[in-house]
Amino acid sequence: MATRDVVPGQLGMATPFGELLGTSTAEMEAELADYVRLGVDWLRIDLHWDSIQRSAGGRMDWSLVDKVFNAVDAAGIEIVAVLNNTPDWVGSSLSSGWQQRAFGEFAGAAAARYGNIVDYWEILNEPNKGGVSPESYSGVLRESWNAIKAVDSNDVIISGGTAAVPQTGNGMYGAVDYLQRIYASGGGDYFDAVGYHPYTFPLFPGSSQAWNGWQIMEDGIRDTMIANGDADKKVWMTELGAPTWGQSVTVSQADQARILREAVDLAQDTDWAGPIMWFSYQDSTFEPGFGLVGADGAQREAYWAFRELGNADNVRQAVSIAPAAVDLQDGTGGADRLSGMDGDSVLNGLGGNDTLLGHGGDDHLAGGSGNDVLTGASGSDVFLFAKGMGWDKITDFTSGQDVIDLSAIDADSTASGMQAFDFIGGAYLREAGDLGVYVDHQNARTYVQGDLNGDRAFDFSIRLNGVHALSVDDFIL
Repeated sequence: MATRDVVPGQLGMATPFGELLGTSTAEMEAELADYVRLGVDWLRIDLHWDSIQRSAGGRMDWSLVDKVFNAVDAAGIEIVAVLNNTPDWVGSSLSSGWQQRAFGEFAGAAAARYGNIVDYWEILNEPNKGGVSPESYSGVLRESWNAIKAVDSNDVIISGGTAAVPQTGNGMYGAVDYLQRIYASGGGDYFDAVGYHPYTFPLFPGSSQAWNGWQIMEDGIRDTMIANGDADKKVWMTELGAPTWGQSVTVSQADQARILREAVDLAQDTDWAGPIMWFSYQDSTFEPGFGLVGADGAQREAYWAFRELGNADNVRQAVSIAPAAVDLQDGTGGADRLSGMDGDSVLNGLGGNDTLLGHGGDDHLAGGSGNDVLTGASGSDVFLFAKGMGWDKITDFTSGQDVIDLSAIDADSTASGMQAFDFIGGAYLREAGDLGVYVDHQNARTYVQGDLNGDRAFDFSIRLNGVHALSVDDFIL
């Protein structure tokens, strides 16, 4: 039964199945642990029918899906399962009744197997770019709806996220044309929400250009829904992203982060907006440049934007009253001085040698790269550090109240996946992943140092003013 509240602009991740599966269980679990740190609420992930059932009437092999879905469920993340990749023995057009019924049988089998895990189903991915006509797609929707709802009538069916194609031509259907013809052929009765992919790059979501994917959604997609009596249904943005390299059109890291922030801001002001699924977590050879992190694990600016917004929308969902405003500030990449308000602030220095001052409230301070000076002031503050940081200083750490967050750093560069630190107190650094605390009584300073490669030397050092008897409880590892 679908029970999660659908919050406009709430963030999820759109991750290809193979990317999350990775090369080991440890690698997959490390990625999911980072999803939790990022505040990911939803995971859109595909079920490859052609890999599950390779022949007509053949046995369905769910073993890899079981592994991934159980791990996602254990992480507390809601799954949006995309039924996709029609096998050769069915054919890709899905134009005949038997093909559509076969798809429905697969949908029903998936719903029966994962009834206790999956409550949200998306039917195909970007069908307007392939060889499935809108009329054929309506038949696929009908068969899938009937099969899934027979298992659990409360499950949510999302129409396949259409690509932001402005007009029909060159073998593709315009996104608005496709939706109009779905309604005209009776498919509107067989989905609970509309899926759409409002890619905008190199434009920003707020651009008024007619070919901007967000503009197509606000105008044509919504107008079509309203004209067909579906004003109360939401638009789920089941993919959104922007590449920083590797594509014919790219954006800067700063603009990638801005696209994410602007999309969330616009969606939160729109009652018909559903969640936003960011494509994707990490660069891949198939779609390079779209990741929040690179193939080497380095976090981009959009990673930190997602982390702020993802955790903020969790706070909004958890309370029943209007939340207090959160002051969000980003640096310019140079030597910035960011000063928070009296309430809760999120200060992200990005590059350069920055000075961050939280003032009152429970603040989050991330210096980024460069040699930064961080002051939380009053309140329970979180000091966040990531790979590539400089020689940073915390001026006013209070043990038992403030926290040092090192969870975005891979503690052991010699092992695959993201590894957590091993807190060793005042002992010498001996192994990759060791995190030690060392006090300079003469100068009234405390140093937090970590070994990332096992050479028994520190690879980063954070200076705290004052003498502190830090314990593992003062850290997020």
